[in-house]
Amino acid sequence: MRSPLPTASDLDTTALAAVAAGLEAGDVKGCCATVYEQPAVRWLLGGELHPGGEELTRRTLELARVAATDRLLDVASGAGTTAMLAARERACEVVGLDYGAGAVAGARAEAEASGHGDRVRFVEGDAEALPFEDDSFDVVVCECALCTFPDKTTAVAEMRRVLRPGGRLALSDVTADHDRLPEDLRGTMATVACVGAALPEAGYRELLEAAGFEIEEVERATADVERLCERVRTRLRGAKVLGFEGLVPIDGGLAHAIDLAAEAKRAVGEGALGYAVMVARLRG
Repeated sequence: MRSPLPTASDLDTTALAAVAAGLEAGDVKGCCATVYEQPAVRWLLGGELHPGGEELTRRTLELARVAATDRLLDVASGAGTTAMLAARERACEVVGLDYGAGAVAGARAEAEASGHGDRVRFVEGDAEALPFEDDSFDVVVCECALCTFPDKTTAVAEMRRVLRPGGRLALSDVTADHDRLPEDLRGTMATVACVGAALPEAGYRELLEAAGFEIEEVERATADVERLCERVRTRLRGAKVLGFEGLVPIDGGLAHAIDLAAEAKRAVGEGALGYAVMVARLRG
């Protein structure tokens, strides 16, 4: 089913202005939380906040061998889509954590409305300082979010801390070869768009292995990220025709954003951008 076109009320210009100010101040985490809470951004992404959407999430949970007896943590849970999918289809206990208060409130309401409130709960918190005891979870999932974290080493160390011995980390994220990316895809706004601070695949491997994980599964989803780039570009062009110039708070507005989406798709085709799912087991 197609997502409805955004209306003027969907364009929270106050929030978008706060994003621009936050970027100036270097508050990347706060900006990411604000951006992905916006209805217009969800429309722009076609309701899929990461490449592959729910189908890739299902594959990620399958690769991580999530079972009904597991306790699962979804880091950067956003609207709660993955957490509720895991609770519904894997019958496990789930906790979703997100930095954005609005996202957490919306996810809690959705969980109650969908009848999953007894199996999944959502908390507000920072991935770099998880508010959980050591050895609390069997599985940690983090989708298309580690790439935006300023301190990735600390975030992965926190995921390791809350995992029980032998626990699994399922990570799906943007991969990037920055030496081959155009300058426009390396800046702060590109970081909010999950590109600017993404690592190459080898970088994620090194990060996980240094934290005590053993990589068990790697699957690439290049076609999914290419489709997402094209969908965003098409919707940006539609937004420009509709006169929604305030949709993207960057210099050059929608015209520049359309060019960036085209550059991103081109980078995917050249192998400089991609998307990968990694499942790693905690050693010991």
